[in-house]
Amino acid sequence: MTADHIREKNIMRADFNKTNELLKEINAALQVSLEEMEEKYLMRESKPEDIQMIAELKSLLSERDRVIKKLIEDNKFYQLELVNRETNFNKIFNTSPTVGVINPLAKVCVKNLTAGASITHCCVPCNFPKDVLLRVKLPRWLLQIHSARSGLPGTSHSE
Repeated sequence: MTADHIREKNIMRADFNKTNELLKEINAALQVSLEEMEEKYLMRESKPEDIQMIAELKSLLSERDRVIKKLIEDNKFYQLELVNRETNFNKIFNTSPTVGVINPLAKVCVKNLTAGASITHCCVPCNFPKDVLLRVKLPRWLLQIHSARSGLPGTSHSE
């Protein structure tokens, strides 16, 4: 039985080797086919819908770029115009503006002021030294309103 067994074993080994070689050939052919399909997939033509969508998106992008450029130019123009107008305003009305020195919440005492007088204190007690307080030259028309109202009832300083 050993001779039959060895012969049968050799036949099975030969069949196995043939099948193994056949599978290696099929695998190589499938590998080549896969590479061809991948190349064909990567080199495929675009769909017409995709080409149309790309064209629409490009035109939309270029339109938005134009709008953004125009807005940037307009912004620059308005900034320059603002600087120009502020410069002209300062040349005409005041050569050196001081920004942010007026306290709108401070109550200013306008009692007993004459035209051209300056305010050196406020009605509310405060801890500011006199040189830090706001000095304002009141126009004549404001002083005339105050003096016209001073005799009216309900216009006393204590109210």
